Amino acid sequence: MITIQIKNNNKSRRSCCGDGSYSTTLLPILLLICYTKIIADVSSFHIESRILRNRSRSSSSSSSITRLSMLEGEDFINGSKIPSITDQPDNSINSSQEQEQQQKQKIRQDNAGDLLRVEKSSGLLRLAKLSLQDYEMRSGFFKKREADRRIEESLARMMGDEASYVRPMDASEKTIGPLGLWEKSSVEWFQQVIDEEARRAREIVRLGGISVRPMDTSGGDEQLGPLGIIESRLVDFFDSIQQSERERSSLRVLRPKDLEESKRGPLGKAELRASEAIREILNSEKTRMEQSRIRDGIVRPIDIPGPLGELEMAVLAVVKGEEQRKLETQEINGASLIRPKDSKIKGPLGELEEQAVAAVKKLTEEEKMRVRNIQKFLDEHRPMEQLEPSALGMLETVVVGIVRAPILLFQILSRVRDLLQSDTLDDADANILKEKNADSNEKK
Repeated sequence: MITIQIKNNNKSRRSCCGDGSYSTTLLPILLLICYTKIIADVSSFHIESRILRNRSRSSSSSSSITRLSMLEGEDFINGSKIPSITDQPDNSINSSQEQEQQQKQKIRQDNAGDLLRVEKSSGLLRLAKLSLQDYEMRSGFFKKREADRRIEESLARMMGDEASYVRPMDASEKTIGPLGLWEKSSVEWFQQVIDEEARRAREIVRLGGISVRPMDTSGGDEQLGPLGIIESRLVDFFDSIQQSERERSSLRVLRPKDLEESKRGPLGKAELRASEAIREILNSEKTRMEQSRIRDGIVRPIDIPGPLGELEMAVLAVVKGEEQRKLETQEINGASLIRPKDSKIKGPLGELEEQAVAAVKKLTEEEKMRVRNIQKFLDEHRPMEQLEPSALGMLETVVVGIVRAPILLFQILSRVRDLLQSDTLDDADANILKEKNADSNEKK
Protein backbone atom coordinates (compact mmCIF):
# COMPACT_ATOMS: atom_id res chain seq x y z
CA MET A 1 0.00 0.00 0.00
CA ILE A 2 1.34 3.50 -0.95
CA THR A 3 0.94 6.17 1.69
CA ILE A 4 1.10 9.89 0.77
CA GLN A 5 1.37 12.48 3.51
CA ILE A 6 0.85 16.22 2.90
CA LYS A 7 1.42 18.82 5.57
CA ASN A 8 -0.46 22.08 5.29
CA ASN A 9 -0.87 24.63 8.11
CA ASN A 10 0.67 22.23 10.62
CA LYS A 11 -2.03 19.67 9.76
CA SER A 12 -1.36 16.26 8.40
CA ARG A 13 -3.60 14.52 5.89
CA ARG A 14 -3.01 10.88 4.85
CA SER A 15 -4.23 9.25 1.64
CA CYS A 16 -4.07 5.49 1.07
CA CYS A 17 -4.08 4.31 -2.54
CA GLY A 18 -4.71 0.69 -1.63
CA ASP A 19 -8.25 0.90 -0.27
CA GLY A 20 -9.44 3.77 -2.47
CA SER A 21 -10.18 6.22 0.42
CA TYR A 22 -7.95 9.07 -0.71
CA SER A 23 -8.67 12.77 -0.56
CA THR A 24 -10.17 14.64 -3.51
CA THR A 25 -7.28 17.14 -3.34
CA LEU A 26 -4.81 14.49 -4.57
CA LEU A 27 -6.99 13.26 -7.44
CA PRO A 28 -5.81 15.80 -10.09
CA ILE A 29 -2.17 15.24 -9.10
CA LEU A 30 -2.47 11.46 -9.44
CA LEU A 31 -4.21 11.78 -12.80
CA LEU A 32 -1.44 14.13 -14.04
CA ILE A 33 1.26 11.68 -12.91
CA CYS A 34 -0.46 8.75 -14.67
CA TYR A 35 -0.93 10.78 -17.88
CA THR A 36 2.74 11.83 -17.89
CA LYS A 37 3.85 8.22 -17.34
CA ILE A 38 1.74 6.99 -20.30
CA ILE A 39 3.16 9.68 -22.63
CA ALA A 40 6.72 8.86 -21.53
CA ASP A 41 6.17 5.13 -22.17
CA VAL A 42 4.74 5.78 -25.66
CA SER A 43 7.57 8.20 -26.58
CA SER A 44 10.17 5.75 -25.31
CA PHE A 45 8.65 2.96 -27.42
CA HIS A 46 8.73 5.11 -30.58
CA ILE A 47 12.31 6.21 -29.97
CA GLU A 48 13.42 2.62 -29.35
CA SER A 49 11.78 1.31 -32.53
CA ARG A 50 13.23 4.13 -34.64
CA ILE A 51 16.76 3.59 -33.32
CA LEU A 52 16.53 -0.19 -33.88
CA ARG A 53 15.41 0.35 -37.49
CA ASN A 54 18.27 2.76 -38.12
CA ARG A 55 20.75 0.29 -36.64
CA SER A 56 19.56 -2.54 -38.87
CA ARG A 57 19.73 -0.25 -41.93
CA SER A 58 23.26 1.02 -41.26
CA SER A 59 24.83 -2.25 -40.07
CA SER A 60 26.27 -2.94 -43.56
CA SER A 61 27.68 0.56 -44.12
CA SER A 62 31.28 1.72 -43.62
CA SER A 63 32.89 2.86 -40.41
CA SER A 64 31.93 6.48 -41.06
CA ILE A 65 28.23 5.55 -41.17
CA THR A 66 28.63 3.53 -37.99
CA ARG A 67 29.70 6.77 -36.33
CA LEU A 68 26.30 8.21 -37.13
CA SER A 69 24.41 5.29 -35.66
CA MET A 70 24.42 4.02 -32.08
CA LEU A 71 27.39 2.32 -30.47
CA GLU A 72 27.57 -1.42 -30.87
CA GLY A 73 26.94 -3.64 -27.92
CA GLU A 74 24.39 -1.93 -25.70
CA ASP A 75 21.65 0.58 -26.56
CA PHE A 76 21.09 3.69 -24.47
CA ILE A 77 18.48 6.41 -24.54
CA ASN A 78 19.24 9.53 -22.54
CA GLY A 79 21.68 7.60 -20.42
CA SER A 80 19.35 4.65 -19.58
CA LYS A 81 19.79 1.19 -21.02
CA ILE A 82 17.06 -0.37 -23.18
CA PRO A 83 16.14 -3.73 -21.71
CA SER A 84 16.27 -6.70 -24.05
CA ILE A 85 14.87 -10.19 -23.87
CA THR A 86 18.26 -11.83 -23.53
CA ASP A 87 19.34 -9.66 -20.61
CA GLN A 88 19.40 -11.75 -17.46
CA PRO A 89 20.02 -10.41 -13.97
CA ASP A 90 23.62 -11.01 -12.96
CA ASN A 91 24.66 -10.07 -9.47
CA SER A 92 28.25 -11.33 -9.88
CA ILE A 93 29.58 -8.34 -11.89
CA ASN A 94 33.22 -7.75 -11.13
CA SER A 95 35.00 -4.40 -11.00
CA SER A 96 36.43 -4.60 -14.54
CA GLN A 97 32.96 -5.06 -16.03
CA GLU A 98 31.65 -2.12 -14.03
CA GLN A 99 34.47 0.08 -15.27
CA GLU A 100 33.83 -0.98 -18.86
CA GLN A 101 30.13 -0.22 -18.45
CA GLN A 102 30.90 3.21 -16.99
CA GLN A 103 33.25 3.93 -19.89
CA LYS A 104 30.57 3.00 -22.43
CA GLN A 105 28.09 5.14 -20.55
CA LYS A 106 30.46 8.12 -20.72
CA ILE A 107 31.05 7.61 -24.46
CA ARG A 108 27.31 7.34 -24.98
CA GLN A 109 26.74 10.62 -23.19
CA ASP A 110 29.50 12.29 -25.20
CA ASN A 111 27.99 11.12 -28.50
CA ALA A 112 24.39 11.78 -27.52
CA GLY A 113 24.25 14.49 -30.20
CA ASP A 114 24.82 11.90 -32.94
CA LEU A 115 21.31 10.57 -32.40
CA LEU A 116 19.91 13.83 -33.74
CA ARG A 117 21.53 13.16 -37.12
CA VAL A 118 19.96 9.75 -37.52
CA GLU A 119 16.61 11.33 -38.38
CA LYS A 120 15.81 11.52 -42.11
CA SER A 121 14.95 14.84 -43.73
CA SER A 122 13.14 15.13 -47.05
CA GLY A 123 14.31 18.72 -47.49
CA LEU A 124 17.93 17.70 -46.99
CA LEU A 125 17.48 14.85 -49.47
CA ARG A 126 16.12 17.21 -52.16
CA LEU A 127 18.91 19.68 -51.52
CA ALA A 128 21.53 16.93 -51.87
CA LYS A 129 20.05 15.80 -55.19
CA LEU A 130 20.05 19.36 -56.53
CA SER A 131 23.64 19.77 -55.39
CA LEU A 132 24.65 16.61 -57.26
CA GLN A 133 22.98 17.83 -60.45
CA ASP A 134 24.70 21.20 -60.18
CA TYR A 135 28.04 19.50 -59.49
CA GLU A 136 27.75 17.25 -62.55
CA MET A 137 26.84 20.20 -64.80
CA ARG A 138 29.65 22.43 -63.52
CA SER A 139 32.27 19.68 -63.51
CA GLY A 140 31.43 18.82 -67.13
CA PHE A 141 31.78 22.46 -68.16
CA PHE A 142 35.10 22.92 -66.36
CA LYS A 143 36.49 19.66 -67.70
CA LYS A 144 35.59 20.66 -71.25
CA ARG A 145 37.22 24.05 -70.84
CA GLU A 146 40.35 22.49 -69.34
CA ALA A 147 40.54 20.02 -72.26
CA ASP A 148 40.30 22.89 -74.76
CA ARG A 149 43.04 24.70 -72.89
CA ARG A 150 45.31 21.66 -73.02
CA ILE A 151 44.73 21.31 -76.78
CA GLU A 152 45.64 24.96 -77.35
CA GLU A 153 48.84 24.55 -75.34
CA SER A 154 49.79 21.44 -77.32
CA LEU A 155 49.22 23.20 -80.66
CA ALA A 156 51.22 26.22 -79.49
CA ARG A 157 54.15 24.01 -78.44
CA MET A 158 54.08 22.26 -81.82
CA MET A 159 54.35 25.66 -83.52
CA GLY A 160 57.17 26.76 -81.22
CA ASP A 161 55.08 29.39 -79.44
CA GLU A 162 53.29 29.81 -76.12
CA ALA A 163 49.52 29.66 -75.84
CA SER A 164 47.78 32.94 -75.03
CA TYR A 165 46.01 33.18 -71.70
CA VAL A 166 43.78 35.51 -69.68
CA ARG A 167 43.91 34.17 -66.14
CA PRO A 168 47.22 34.50 -64.19
CA MET A 169 47.19 30.79 -63.29
CA ASP A 170 47.27 29.78 -66.98
CA ALA A 171 50.76 31.21 -67.50
CA SER A 172 53.65 28.85 -68.16
CA GLU A 173 55.94 27.72 -65.37
CA LYS A 174 58.64 30.13 -66.53
CA THR A 175 56.45 33.25 -66.56
CA ILE A 176 54.00 32.54 -63.75
CA GLY A 177 54.13 35.06 -60.92
CA PRO A 178 52.84 35.45 -57.34
CA LEU A 179 49.26 36.15 -58.45
CA GLY A 180 49.25 33.08 -60.68
CA LEU A 181 50.61 30.85 -57.92
CA TRP A 182 48.08 32.23 -55.43
CA GLU A 183 45.18 31.78 -57.86
CA LYS A 184 46.30 28.26 -58.74
CA SER A 185 46.49 27.16 -55.09
CA SER A 186 43.11 28.79 -54.33
CA VAL A 187 41.42 27.09 -57.29
CA GLU A 188 42.84 23.71 -56.28
CA TRP A 189 41.61 24.21 -52.70
CA PHE A 190 38.08 25.15 -53.84
CA GLN A 191 38.05 22.19 -56.23
CA GLN A 192 38.84 19.85 -53.35
CA VAL A 193 36.03 21.45 -51.31
CA ILE A 194 33.55 21.00 -54.18
CA ASP A 195 34.54 17.35 -54.67
CA GLU A 196 34.23 16.75 -50.93
CA GLU A 197 30.76 18.28 -50.81
CA ALA A 198 29.75 16.16 -53.81
CA ARG A 199 30.85 13.02 -51.96
CA ARG A 200 28.88 14.15 -48.92
CA ALA A 201 25.79 14.79 -51.06
CA ARG A 202 26.08 11.29 -52.56
CA GLU A 203 26.31 9.83 -49.06
CA ILE A 204 23.21 11.76 -47.94
CA VAL A 205 21.28 10.52 -50.98
CA ARG A 206 22.44 6.96 -50.34
CA LEU A 207 21.26 7.14 -46.72
CA GLY A 208 17.91 8.58 -47.71
CA GLY A 209 18.25 12.07 -46.19
CA ILE A 210 20.33 11.43 -43.07
CA SER A 211 22.72 14.30 -42.30
CA VAL A 212 26.41 13.51 -42.79
CA ARG A 213 29.14 15.68 -41.34
CA PRO A 214 32.21 16.58 -43.48
CA MET A 215 34.50 14.69 -41.11
CA ASP A 216 32.45 11.50 -41.69
CA THR A 217 32.66 11.48 -45.51
CA SER A 218 35.94 9.55 -45.77
CA GLY A 219 35.65 5.89 -46.57
CA GLY A 220 37.71 3.30 -48.39
CA ASP A 221 40.50 4.91 -50.43
CA GLU A 222 38.96 8.40 -50.18
CA GLN A 223 40.61 10.87 -47.85
CA LEU A 224 39.16 13.76 -45.92
CA GLY A 225 38.74 17.03 -47.77
CA PRO A 226 39.63 20.51 -46.50
CA LEU A 227 36.34 20.99 -44.63
CA GLY A 228 36.57 17.53 -43.08
CA ILE A 229 40.14 18.18 -41.92
CA ILE A 230 39.14 21.54 -40.41
CA GLU A 231 36.13 20.06 -38.62
CA SER A 232 38.13 17.08 -37.40
CA ARG A 233 40.83 19.34 -35.97
CA LEU A 234 38.25 21.57 -34.29
CA VAL A 235 36.45 18.57 -32.80
CA ASP A 236 39.73 17.10 -31.55
CA PHE A 237 40.69 20.49 -30.13
CA PHE A 238 37.45 20.92 -28.16
CA ASP A 239 37.46 17.25 -27.11
CA SER A 240 40.97 17.62 -25.73
CA ILE A 241 39.88 20.72 -23.81
CA GLN A 242 36.84 18.92 -22.44
CA GLN A 243 38.87 15.84 -21.47
CA SER A 244 41.59 17.87 -19.77
CA GLU A 245 39.01 19.93 -17.87
CA ARG A 246 37.32 16.74 -16.69
CA GLU A 247 40.64 15.39 -15.48
CA ARG A 248 41.40 18.67 -13.75
CA SER A 249 37.99 18.65 -12.07
CA SER A 250 38.31 15.03 -10.95
CA LEU A 251 41.87 15.55 -9.64
CA ARG A 252 40.93 18.91 -8.10
CA VAL A 253 43.79 20.75 -9.77
CA LEU A 254 43.43 24.53 -9.69
CA ARG A 255 45.43 25.62 -12.75
CA PRO A 256 45.34 23.81 -16.15
CA LYS A 257 49.13 23.87 -16.52
CA ASP A 258 49.60 21.89 -13.29
CA LEU A 259 48.21 18.70 -14.85
CA GLU A 260 50.50 15.92 -16.03
CA GLU A 261 51.97 16.33 -19.51
CA SER A 262 49.95 13.38 -20.86
CA LYS A 263 46.66 14.86 -19.53
CA ARG A 264 47.39 18.52 -20.24
CA GLY A 265 45.12 20.07 -22.86
CA PRO A 266 45.41 23.16 -25.10
CA LEU A 267 44.50 25.51 -22.24
CA GLY A 268 47.21 24.01 -20.05
CA LYS A 269 49.82 24.24 -22.82
CA ALA A 270 48.91 27.86 -23.57
CA GLU A 271 49.07 28.78 -19.90
CA LEU A 272 52.40 26.96 -19.55
CA ARG A 273 53.94 28.87 -22.48
CA ALA A 274 52.62 32.19 -21.16
CA SER A 275 53.88 31.50 -17.64
CA GLU A 276 57.30 30.49 -18.97
CA ALA A 277 57.58 33.71 -20.99
CA ILE A 278 56.54 35.81 -17.98
CA ARG A 279 58.94 33.91 -15.74
CA GLU A 280 61.78 34.49 -18.21
CA ILE A 281 61.04 38.23 -18.25
CA LEU A 282 60.89 38.34 -14.45
CA ASN A 283 64.19 36.46 -14.11
CA SER A 284 65.95 38.76 -16.58
CA GLU A 285 64.58 41.84 -14.80
CA LYS A 286 65.69 40.49 -11.41
CA THR A 287 69.16 39.86 -12.82
CA ARG A 288 69.24 43.36 -14.28
CA MET A 289 68.23 44.90 -10.94
CA GLU A 290 70.94 42.94 -9.16
CA GLN A 291 73.58 44.01 -11.70
CA SER A 292 72.44 47.62 -11.42
CA ARG A 293 72.79 47.45 -7.63
CA ILE A 294 76.24 45.86 -7.85
CA ARG A 295 77.58 48.33 -10.47
CA ASP A 296 75.84 51.31 -8.87
CA GLY A 297 74.33 52.29 -12.24
CA ILE A 298 71.61 51.50 -14.72
CA VAL A 299 72.00 48.28 -16.69
CA ARG A 300 70.05 48.24 -19.93
CA PRO A 301 67.86 45.26 -20.90
CA ILE A 302 70.05 44.66 -23.97
CA ASP A 303 72.95 43.76 -21.65
CA ILE A 304 70.94 40.94 -20.04
CA PRO A 305 69.69 37.96 -22.08
CA GLY A 306 65.90 37.95 -22.23
CA PRO A 307 62.85 38.94 -24.33
CA LEU A 308 63.11 42.65 -23.42
CA GLY A 309 66.78 42.66 -24.45
CA GLU A 310 65.94 41.17 -27.84
CA LEU A 311 63.19 43.76 -28.33
CA GLU A 312 65.56 46.62 -27.46
CA MET A 313 68.15 45.21 -29.88
CA ALA A 314 65.62 45.21 -32.74
CA VAL A 315 64.59 48.81 -31.99
CA LEU A 316 68.22 49.93 -31.86
CA ALA A 317 68.89 48.34 -35.25
CA VAL A 318 66.06 50.41 -36.78
CA VAL A 319 67.28 53.59 -35.09
CA LYS A 320 70.90 53.09 -36.23
CA GLY A 321 69.77 52.48 -39.81
CA GLU A 322 67.75 55.72 -39.83
CA GLU A 323 70.62 57.70 -38.28
CA GLN A 324 73.00 56.43 -40.98
CA ARG A 325 70.50 57.37 -43.69
CA LYS A 326 70.19 60.87 -42.21
CA LEU A 327 74.00 61.32 -42.27
CA GLU A 328 74.17 60.23 -45.92
CA THR A 329 71.45 62.72 -46.80
CA GLN A 330 73.39 65.53 -45.07
CA GLU A 331 76.56 64.60 -47.01
CA ILE A 332 74.86 65.39 -50.33
CA ASN A 333 73.32 68.57 -48.82
CA GLY A 334 69.82 67.21 -49.11
CA ALA A 335 69.89 67.19 -52.93
CA SER A 336 67.83 64.01 -52.99
CA LEU A 337 66.15 61.79 -50.47
CA ILE A 338 67.95 58.54 -49.82
CA ARG A 339 65.59 55.64 -49.49
CA PRO A 340 66.20 53.01 -46.80
CA LYS A 341 67.04 50.36 -49.39
CA ASP A 342 69.65 52.66 -51.04
CA SER A 343 71.53 53.35 -47.82
CA LYS A 344 75.08 52.06 -47.38
CA ILE A 345 74.08 50.28 -44.19
CA LYS A 346 70.68 48.69 -44.69
CA GLY A 347 68.66 48.33 -41.56
CA PRO A 348 65.47 46.34 -41.05
CA LEU A 349 63.46 49.01 -42.86
CA GLY A 350 65.86 48.88 -45.83
CA GLU A 351 65.58 45.10 -46.11
CA LEU A 352 61.80 45.28 -45.81
CA GLU A 353 61.57 47.95 -48.52
CA GLU A 354 63.88 45.99 -50.81
CA GLN A 355 61.69 42.89 -50.48
CA ALA A 356 58.54 44.95 -51.13
CA VAL A 357 60.05 46.59 -54.22
CA ALA A 358 61.13 43.20 -55.60
CA ALA A 359 57.62 41.79 -55.07
CA VAL A 360 55.96 44.80 -56.76
CA LYS A 361 58.40 44.59 -59.68
CA LYS A 362 57.63 40.93 -60.16
CA LEU A 363 53.88 41.61 -60.06
CA THR A 364 54.26 44.42 -62.59
CA GLU A 365 56.17 42.22 -65.03
CA GLU A 366 53.58 39.47 -64.60
CA GLU A 367 50.69 41.85 -65.35
CA LYS A 368 52.45 43.35 -68.39
CA MET A 369 52.96 39.88 -69.79
CA ARG A 370 49.32 39.05 -69.09
CA VAL A 371 48.09 42.21 -70.88
CA ARG A 372 50.04 41.22 -74.00
CA ASN A 373 48.59 37.73 -73.83
CA ILE A 374 45.07 39.13 -73.38
CA GLN A 375 45.48 41.21 -76.55
CA LYS A 376 46.77 38.16 -78.39
CA PHE A 377 43.91 36.06 -77.05
CA LEU A 378 41.32 38.61 -78.19
CA ASP A 379 42.85 38.70 -81.67
CA GLU A 380 42.80 34.92 -81.92
CA HIS A 381 39.36 34.39 -80.43
CA ARG A 382 37.16 37.15 -81.81
CA PRO A 383 33.52 36.03 -81.65
CA MET A 384 32.76 37.20 -85.20
CA GLU A 385 35.56 35.03 -86.62
CA GLN A 386 34.53 31.80 -84.93
CA LEU A 387 33.09 28.91 -86.94
CA GLU A 388 30.19 28.39 -84.55
CA PRO A 389 27.75 31.34 -84.73
CA SER A 390 26.83 32.95 -81.45
CA ALA A 391 24.87 35.93 -80.21
CA LEU A 392 28.08 37.71 -79.21
CA GLY A 393 29.55 37.10 -82.66
CA MET A 394 26.46 38.49 -84.42
CA LEU A 395 26.49 41.54 -82.15
CA GLU A 396 30.17 42.19 -82.87
CA THR A 397 29.56 41.84 -86.63
CA VAL A 398 26.78 44.43 -86.54
CA VAL A 399 28.75 46.86 -84.38
CA VAL A 400 31.89 46.52 -86.50
CA GLY A 401 29.85 47.05 -89.68
CA ILE A 402 28.23 50.19 -88.26
CA VAL A 403 31.59 51.60 -87.23
CA ARG A 404 33.42 50.71 -90.45
CA ALA A 405 30.72 52.01 -92.83
CA PRO A 406 31.45 55.76 -92.35
CA ILE A 407 35.19 55.09 -92.56
CA LEU A 408 34.81 53.21 -95.83
CA LEU A 409 32.54 55.91 -97.25
CA PHE A 410 35.04 58.62 -96.30
CA GLN A 411 37.88 56.73 -97.99
CA ILE A 412 35.86 56.32 -101.19
CA LEU A 413 35.00 60.02 -101.32
CA SER A 414 38.59 61.05 -100.69
CA ARG A 415 39.75 58.78 -103.53
CA VAL A 416 37.21 60.20 -105.94
CA ARG A 417 38.27 63.71 -104.99
CA ASP A 418 41.90 62.85 -105.70
CA LEU A 419 40.97 61.49 -109.12
CA LEU A 420 39.01 64.59 -110.01
CA GLN A 421 41.84 66.86 -108.94
CA SER A 422 44.51 64.92 -110.92
CA ASP A 423 46.00 66.34 -114.21
CA THR A 424 46.40 64.54 -117.58
CA LEU A 425 49.71 62.88 -118.49
CA ASP A 426 52.27 64.60 -120.68
CA ASP A 427 53.18 63.19 -124.12
CA ALA A 428 56.52 61.94 -122.87
CA ASP A 429 54.95 60.11 -119.93
CA ALA A 430 52.31 58.64 -122.21
CA ASN A 431 54.97 57.28 -124.61
CA ILE A 432 56.91 55.72 -121.74
CA LEU A 433 53.75 54.04 -120.45
CA LYS A 434 52.96 52.67 -123.91
CA GLU A 435 56.49 51.26 -124.27
CA LYS A 436 56.25 49.50 -120.94
CA ASN A 437 52.90 48.01 -121.84
CA ALA A 438 54.32 46.79 -125.19
CA ASP A 439 57.31 45.18 -123.48
CA SER A 440 55.08 43.40 -121.03
CA ASN A 441 52.87 42.09 -123.82
CA GLU A 442 55.91 40.73 -125.73
CA LYS A 443 57.13 38.90 -122.67
CA LYS A 444 53.77 37.21 -122.28
